[in-house]
Amino acid sequence: MNFKLINAAIGISVVVAALIMASFITFSNGLPGLFGWKRWFLVGVLVCYSSFRLFRSYKMLKQPHEE
Repeated sequence: MNFKLINAAIGISVVVAALIMASFITFSNGLPGLFGWKRWFLVGVLVCYSSFRLFRSYKMLKQPHEE
């Protein structure tokens, strides 16, 4: 069984979830206690984390197949 593909799929789903959460925080006022620099810091952290996970998933899929 190819666990690299499963791990990459889970990583991509985390990327999608983090970007959805970042867009929710950016474009809505659903979290009333989160305003000002805290809101933008959290959005930045979520975007950075999603780009990191996307890079790791891409790197994992591009490694040569080992058996």
